[in-house]
Amino acid sequence: MRMFDRRAMAFSIESTTLRMLIFSGKEIESWFSVPLGPGMVREGLVAQPEAVGGVMAEAIQENRIPARGVVCAVPSTGSANQVLNLPGVKKGNVKEMVRREIKRTMPGADDVDFVYWQPMPDRGPGRQQVYTLAVPRSTIQNLVDACRAGKVSMRGIELKPFALTRAVACSSGVIVHGELDNIEVVVIKNEFPGLYRSIPVKDSMGSVEMASQNLLRELPFTIDYYNRGNQDAQLDRDAPVYFSGELALDPTVSEQIEQVTGREVVSPEAPVECPPNFPLAQFLTCVGLMLRQNW
Repeated sequence: MRMFDRRAMAFSIESTTLRMLIFSGKEIESWFSVPLGPGMVREGLVAQPEAVGGVMAEAIQENRIPARGVVCAVPSTGSANQVLNLPGVKKGNVKEMVRREIKRTMPGADDVDFVYWQPMPDRGPGRQQVYTLAVPRSTIQNLVDACRAGKVSMRGIELKPFALTRAVACSSGVIVHGELDNIEVVVIKNEFPGLYRSIPVKDSMGSVEMASQNLLRELPFTIDYYNRGNQDAQLDRDAPVYFSGELALDPTVSEQIEQVTGREVVSPEAPVECPPNFPLAQFLTCVGLMLRQNW
């Protein structure tokens, strides 16, 4: 055991693989891809916490991976977000007003979701906006149970779209993180994730063909849906698609995305200096977690 070990670990579960990134500050030290057994994960979500925790504990022990202060990301499956406008509210009354607005606009969320909110930058007297987020309790609880079974001390959990947004750091574009069982799509406008969506891939075989078919069918619709709902902040025609994940390793899929969207497909650039042969496409989510300063 290292004395005063400053290393930390970020992980995400992608398809049937546990991806673990070891870092110190913003320096990547090592990385591991650990296979998970059948049924442990469904559509990117932990289905068997005890089994996943067992695999995690074994990998930590074998590779001397730090198990304290761990950060991780979960898919956005089933989550919902919205921006609340609170006209005329005083700062001291924001908390109560947010609670009332969440009950009115997101009925039942408190019963089945964890609800989070954060004030957005001040837009002037009486023009307070609040970003609200509802995440299914089961998504968080199963992951927490897996970490507990793996004897992992957690520092924080984040949705994948936010980690990907931080890692790509673009002003405008579409982030597509494609895995064999789940695809995350994030539409960025003015450096803000205006829309994100998780596309499940219901394929027990976990094939690139089935996953890419889902992606090619749903991606144009998702971009169009965003543009129709944001007439005053539509996505620029020259905004590219930033493609990562397991599907990004197949150049054919990139060509097909360009055909169905009419947009250039590019690989995200590394936001920090990376070791030789570092598989950024697969570990982009973990890099985004590493870059977050405050938890």
